Amino acid sequence: MTTIFGTQTTEGLEETSDTLGGGGFIRESGAVTGTITAMYAGKAANSKAMSVTIILKDDAGKEYRDTVWVTNRDNKNFYVDKKDESKKRELPGWTTIDELCLVTTNQGLAEQVSEEKTMNIYDFDAKKEIPTAVQMFTGVLGKKVTLGVLKETKNKQKKGDDGVYVDTDESRDENVIDKIFHHPSNLTVVEARKQIQTPAFYPAWVEKNTGQTRDRRKVGGAQGGRSGRPGMPPKAGESAKATNSLFG
Repeated sequence: MTTIFGTQTTEGLEETSDTLGGGGFIRESGAVTGTITAMYAGKAANSKAMSVTIILKDDAGKEYRDTVWVTNRDNKNFYVDKKDESKKRELPGWTTIDELCLVTTNQGLAEQVSEEKTMNIYDFDAKKEIPTAVQMFTGVLGKKVTLGVLKETKNKQKKGDDGVYVDTDESRDENVIDKIFHHPSNLTVVEARKQIQTPAFYPAWVEKNTGQTRDRRKVGGAQGGRSGRPGMPPKAGESAKATNSLFG
């Protein structure tokens, strides 16, 4: 067993807060409650960037899966604020998975222990799923969580002659995790750190986002607001440091 992200830290990083943001099977935007059936680490082919894939079975028996990039190409879980280079901010993808770990296990991502397991994962070269060894985070398996899931419209991409993917005029829809809520309280990590007992952000998020599609197209459409993805900075707010007693 190993703590694959054990070298990462939130010490010295700027604070995060709850923000409502801007305007296969694709879900409509809304809250999704279910049980985590798998969560494992991945790595980019051409850099040191690391991802975490989560697979959840919702209360209706349908599967939801998402891959979130938690470190950048240099395997750092933060970026330097361009407006103030003295400040370091967590990558939104790291915040998302770190909060998921906190609401389910009371321990952050850097503290999660992983074991090697075999999963059937789609291979783009083979064009089919093949058995693949992955580092599985076993502590979150079987835990229930509520995800704030958005439906987003983005540009399709194609690979250029230089090997770099670029946007096209064609569009595609996808789902992304925008926010994490504790089950069954519906509290966010930020609210738990403030010792708030009654959730306020959850009903606001549900009212704002349920059934809404966010347009993130850069070609042929207006670019929308923030999602839980690397490169879109979170606002400053509550501390991102792990606390071991947030949810009892």
